[in-house]
Amino acid sequence: MSSEKQERLLKRRPEIIVGTPGRLWELMSGGNEHLVELHSLSFFVLDEADRMIENGHFRELQSIIDMLPATENSTEQSPQTSESCKTIPNLQRKKRQTFVFSATIALSDNFCKKLMRSSSTSKSAFVDGLSSIETLSRRAGMRADAAIIDLTNASIMTNNLEESFIECKEEDKEAYLYYILSIYGQGRTIVFCTSIAALRRISSLLRILGIHVWTLHAQMQQRARLKAIDRFRGNEHAVLVATDVAARGLDIHGVRTVVHYQLPHSAEVYIHRSGRTARASADGCCIAMISPSDKTKFVSLCKSMSKESLRQFPLDDTYMPEMIKRMSLARQIDKILQKSSQEKAKKSWFQRNAESVELAVEDSDSEDETVKGRKLKKNTSIQLKELQQELNDLLRRPLQPRTFSHRFLAGAGISPLVQKQLEQLSKRKTSDKNYSKEKRTGLMVIGQDCIEPLQALRTSGHEVCVNLDKARETRRVAENLKRKRREEKKRTREQLRKEKKRAKEGTD
Repeated sequence: MSSEKQERLLKRRPEIIVGTPGRLWELMSGGNEHLVELHSLSFFVLDEADRMIENGHFRELQSIIDMLPATENSTEQSPQTSESCKTIPNLQRKKRQTFVFSATIALSDNFCKKLMRSSSTSKSAFVDGLSSIETLSRRAGMRADAAIIDLTNASIMTNNLEESFIECKEEDKEAYLYYILSIYGQGRTIVFCTSIAALRRISSLLRILGIHVWTLHAQMQQRARLKAIDRFRGNEHAVLVATDVAARGLDIHGVRTVVHYQLPHSAEVYIHRSGRTARASADGCCIAMISPSDKTKFVSLCKSMSKESLRQFPLDDTYMPEMIKRMSLARQIDKILQKSSQEKAKKSWFQRNAESVELAVEDSDSEDETVKGRKLKKNTSIQLKELQQELNDLLRRPLQPRTFSHRFLAGAGISPLVQKQLEQLSKRKTSDKNYSKEKRTGLMVIGQDCIEPLQALRTSGHEVCVNLDKARETRRVAENLKRKRREEKKRTREQLRKEKKRAKEGTD
């Protein structure tokens, strides 16, 4: 963002400043008067401490910490600190309180002992980087008797978050994502990808299918990022497709669902991604899409978070043929559009470079090749229009299961979700004495598209064991029980046969 604008804002001398280490150090080293008055600092807060100590990241943080005035109980002081505090009398210095926050870092039991031990080391330790949470805390002026407040529950994730997963083939992931956004498209949804290429492909397909999505990734300019977030925040049922740049720092009210389209590489990223929903005592759900190649990563992810079981997201497979048909048309349209876009970009690049070196570009194609190219372009245009018309015809029709009957409700089979909605409707009719014809609406929609993913999960989701060792043990116990029952039945049959044989011999 514009540093000039930030400098103008700092002239107003704000009491609270929130910034990243890079820009903050840039303004501090530039001599901004308000930022170098650190003797009057009351609170120093380090958020996302696990990211701050990552190797090769946030090197400016070390310089910022070195600029802080020494606390009363501090025994060591860096040269930069002593120079910055030479002209400041001790009486003018405020008592500073330091806070270190993290959602995914685990402190050791002897954290305070390590803090005390590191504070008594030699001054040469100051040349080292911020390699651990103890080093970071000590350098920030935290005393050895620091208070440690652990708000982590046993399940690591917040209790209001419902976790679930969907098992599907890799080539069907896009269709299942379209299923979630179409059937359960209530509330704001964030779809996370690990690669920008996957993000662009998904967002393009969803737009072709008529779903308005916003994107957020590292290659976007800051203005475009802020615009996408504002529009996502302004729509109650918006969809944001993002990479892991959106996993931290976004606090958007009303995010009901997080979809892990591609699994993250670590449990920390999974926790931060899922934490975009179920914030501030609200509830929410996250859905992980698991392909056969993701199973090993998913199992290790659950193991690292001590997950014994997870809910499997309820799916109605009778919708999938229609979903796959629509997605197939969208892929064909996207392929034609991408090819056309690449050809235009290539031609534009060639002409631009030719103009830069002042070369005249002549068409070297023969007349036959030109005619052939025009004919191919015309055929492609006709094919594109036909595909778009076919897709538009499908999109005009409401999504219905394959077994849907226009005459009888039970023709499609009443799902548990529809059953629950019918029960709630009947209760409302019987309990509300003032329920009259005048108050009835002209049309009441009953079906899966009326509810949020969280409600569907709580109503129809079932627990599945994700601990392989426990699953093997459960399978072994079940097999032993079956074997014992078979052996018992075999003994019973053998005993009955012997008794019949004895009875027959006795009558003879």
